[in-house]
Amino acid sequence: IYTVPSNTYMGIHVTNTTDGNLLIGPTAHIVEDFSYYGVKRENVEFLYQSGMGLWPHFSKRDYIRTYSGILPKLVDESGRIEDFRIEIRDDISPRAVNLVGIESPGLTASGAIARYVVDMVKDREKLRENSSFNPIRKGKKRIAESKEEEISCLIEEDPDYGEIICRCQKVSKSEIRAAMNNSIGAHTMNGIKLRSRAMMGRCQGGYCQMRIEKMIEDELGIPSEEILLGREGGNILSGRVRDGE
Repeated sequence: IYTVPSNTYMGIHVTNTTDGNLLIGPTAHIVEDFSYYGVKRENVEFLYQSGMGLWPHFSKRDYIRTYSGILPKLVDESGRIEDFRIEIRDDISPRAVNLVGIESPGLTASGAIARYVVDMVKDREKLRENSSFNPIRKGKKRIAESKEEEISCLIEEDPDYGEIICRCQKVSKSEIRAAMNNSIGAHTMNGIKLRSRAMMGRCQGGYCQMRIEKMIEDELGIPSEEILLGREGGNILSGRVRDGE
């Protein structure tokens, strides 16, 4: 459910996701400090009141936590925010395509954008079709979305499906291992969270986070003190409480 957008952002909206949880927002403010990612209590309350004005059928218990980020904006000389700038800058990098200011409508327009970029590159490079490219990626089966008889078959094929690491979201050890070992290779807590939904439940990782930390340590060989929540500097552990352990 959307409101009428402004020149700054698309406005408060209420969204139910494919996983069944609820998103409310966003808010947007011009900021000068590009290192601060905090969310003030009054902003959270504003989201709630605004969301209730759109769809008054939820409570604060329906959403667990908020998140924030820094979204770069392209602003013209008059101060108006621009969008959908697609260009090659010969004076900076003649073999790179800049795609700037492509926000929410970019998902709908992604196919057309891709064809447009290919045509731009064709004027500069000789392109050859990769006949072996397979655009279909086989997804990982999820315990939370499987029927009882399907779960039995999955466990028979891979016993790690039978060990639930995240109880809130019903994420198995096999699914978390797949998130760590896919082509992108998630090796931070947030990376695994985004790809498996582990730690997205009501306990926010209170039960499963350290089990996932141990999996990262064992599977990827990353020392426990070097495992990150997300960004550099966001280490999960700083050392051991007891000497010699």
